[in-house]
Amino acid sequence: MIEEAERPKTVTGARGTTRARLWVVSLVLGLLACGGEPEPGGRVLLVGIDGASPRIVRPLLEQGRLPNLARIAEQGVSGPLKSLHPLLSPRVWTTVATGKTPKRHGIENWVTPVRDGQQRLYLSSDRKVHALWNIASDAGRSVAMVNWLVTYPPEPIRGVMITDHALPGATEGKKFMRNLFAEAPASDDDASLGEGSGPVTWPDSWIPRVAAAAEAEGALTPIGDPFVTATLPSWVLRDKLSAYYRQDETLARIALDVEAETRPDVMMVLFQGIDRSSHMLWGMVEPAELYPESLHPSAAEREGGLEALRRYYEYSDALIGLLVERFGPDDLIMVVSDHGFEAGVTWKIMTGTHNSPKAEDGVLFARGRRIRHGEAEGVSVTDVTPTILTWLGLPVGQDMDGEPAAFLDARARTVATYETKPIPRLATGPSGAEETYIEQLRELGYVE
Repeated sequence: MIEEAERPKTVTGARGTTRARLWVVSLVLGLLACGGEPEPGGRVLLVGIDGASPRIVRPLLEQGRLPNLARIAEQGVSGPLKSLHPLLSPRVWTTVATGKTPKRHGIENWVTPVRDGQQRLYLSSDRKVHALWNIASDAGRSVAMVNWLVTYPPEPIRGVMITDHALPGATEGKKFMRNLFAEAPASDDDASLGEGSGPVTWPDSWIPRVAAAAEAEGALTPIGDPFVTATLPSWVLRDKLSAYYRQDETLARIALDVEAETRPDVMMVLFQGIDRSSHMLWGMVEPAELYPESLHPSAAEREGGLEALRRYYEYSDALIGLLVERFGPDDLIMVVSDHGFEAGVTWKIMTGTHNSPKAEDGVLFARGRRIRHGEAEGVSVTDVTPTILTWLGLPVGQDMDGEPAAFLDARARTVATYETKPIPRLATGPSGAEETYIEQLRELGYVE
């Protein structure tokens, strides 16, 4: 690949004309040597909206209630994004970030068995393959990643990594997490409790800034907490829903801070509030007869819960808009979800699940230079990383399970594999967030 050529200075006469022609010839020959494709310019923003369902997104788009996603669709493409079963977020979001199926990347669930019948959360060190942030960093591109699943402990990259264990307020109660899966409770003086001393960001200088974002006052968007005044069924955990609203706002603050500070070539942000609120409120979307009588809402509760869920989609759209406005028209913007939702009961009060083909489709929006306009068809979660790599002018691994999406007008290059050297790792230790993480999974019915 040729380096950026020095443009000829303004010259006159025959000698100047000859020099200019030679420069043009050399540029054309260089482009031909690269396959006739100049490298795309600009940056990349990849936003994940966990659990965003086409069944909610499509009508809200038609009603004009998701203006930022609508703008991306008008400028580029939109459509369904096919997921992988079982539809568990850690395995799917790791596939999005690697272009490889769980069998290859190694993240199969939320928790994994360890000795003596216990289980623990999957860690980033359980991932067997390079992720997009490793590949881009090794290629000399700057990267920023906020809240992507299974990223604790953080990995040294050329940029900033705010892991999914980084939000504060989760430093106590690790004994609960340990005993939750143990056959018998361990003693209080068990050394495995440890202290919450593991680094949750890279570099660790971002830890106090994450804490400051969580304490910040003032609203980022005009859309207030939709759960505060909504008429909701008695079994809905209103305080938990409001906590998800605040968590997504904190993540947006962190992402905006990181973007302003570093201006990364590749930025990845994951919001989880839609998924978590959908677990509680999806019964407002479905016919009551699909549920036991104890979970039948009144007409007012159904309308209140459904409108609160719709407002949360609007809120997520507004947060996405704050990020998108930091990027130019030639930059690549991709917004994706890992699955949709369907009727089902977990943990006695959760009315939304994602277990069958009914919930297989997530959503996809993309725009930027070389993104064709129209409908995105036949795109899988395995295709996201190959698409971004191709847009960046980087080769796709031949051992990846996905390929560049057809809506990208660029020729893909390939390399046999990126798994030719170890992934840089930080030492593994307790982050202090384990108890809160497990408690949230328990509330949502993912673990017993």
